[in-house]
Amino acid sequence: SREATPQTQAASARSLTARKLSSLPFLSTMFGGQKKEAEPVWDETFEPLMKVVLGKKGIKTKSASEVGRKKVDYFRGKDFKKFLLDNEKEILHKKCQKALDETLEGKAPETDKDIEMLGNELIQRNFCYKAMYKPLNPTAKAEDGSEKKPKKWPDRLGRTPNQSFDVEGFYVITYEGGSGLQHFLLALIIAGVLLACMFPVWPMWAKVGVWYLSVIFLTVYFGVLILRMIIFTMFWIVGFDFWIFPNLNDEYCGFLDSFQPFYSWEKRKDDALMLLVRFGSLGIAAVAIQQIAETTSLEDVQDFVTSSYSDVLDWGVDKLTALPGSEKQALPSVEDLQKETDENDTNATADEDDDDVVGDAESAAKMDDEPAKEE
Repeated sequence: SREATPQTQAASARSLTARKLSSLPFLSTMFGGQKKEAEPVWDETFEPLMKVVLGKKGIKTKSASEVGRKKVDYFRGKDFKKFLLDNEKEILHKKCQKALDETLEGKAPETDKDIEMLGNELIQRNFCYKAMYKPLNPTAKAEDGSEKKPKKWPDRLGRTPNQSFDVEGFYVITYEGGSGLQHFLLALIIAGVLLACMFPVWPMWAKVGVWYLSVIFLTVYFGVLILRMIIFTMFWIVGFDFWIFPNLNDEYCGFLDSFQPFYSWEKRKDDALMLLVRFGSLGIAAVAIQQIAETTSLEDVQDFVTSSYSDVLDWGVDKLTALPGSEKQALPSVEDLQKETDENDTNATADEDDDDVVGDAESAAKMDDEPAKEE
């Protein structure tokens, strides 16, 4: 073989160095060697159908934790079926005609088979995938030893091997739609964080306004909690579970879902012991209400709540106006004023004593000078 020339050796060395550098992911990312992951491309034929299903008037969705992943949103197959069968056919023909033409020959879905065909098309095009309930403890049983009833809305899901659409299944949403709304929400979050960091330089009217809004929000929130607890207790005593906003504190519900439904009603199936407890609670509540009514009137309670609310608002405003740089500087407390008054009185008394001592000394000196003059 021929001997390698210096130029060939240099080219080989450069090629080897380039291969080594390209094997380092952080360097290839830094210098543009690794391309950015492309955004998913959604099928234009079935994307309008997914938008209609997940729209404002679409089916209900909830969040759950998926095995090995973070939280995901999902919907139920029965809700998907009910929405497509009960929905106005004009909307489906107007917005999803291409999907109907390709799947159902242009007709609106009318049977379970039609629903399954549309669901399978969405799964095949990666708009969603089928999942099933994956509890942390699959062998756990109910308190009475019987098998636990399946949850209507599971909080933990796992992907199933069989990805054929089933009306009784759960379906994790992978469709993300456009990124414009996500970017807008991200910008709002960043702006909110910056505004919160700049709170010390806010004008006083903005600080006081935020304080008032915070107090009003907390008052309404805790007022609703207390009201729903009182109403629940009243119905619980007579044998019913009645909740106002039953999903209000459900961590798996979104903001709008927390206020749906407005109430829930269910008759209790208690044994004799629980019935005795309910009637005992009724007697205790009646005695407590009677004692409170004898010592306190509604006007007293109203005056107490009003004065307390006003004190809380004034306390917050005083704290805000006392911050450095505000128009109103911090006022001294009563203890500080009393201490300052005592110090002034002490200093004044000491000055008077010094004046008396000086006056006595001068008088004594004058009396000593007079005999000397007479001699």
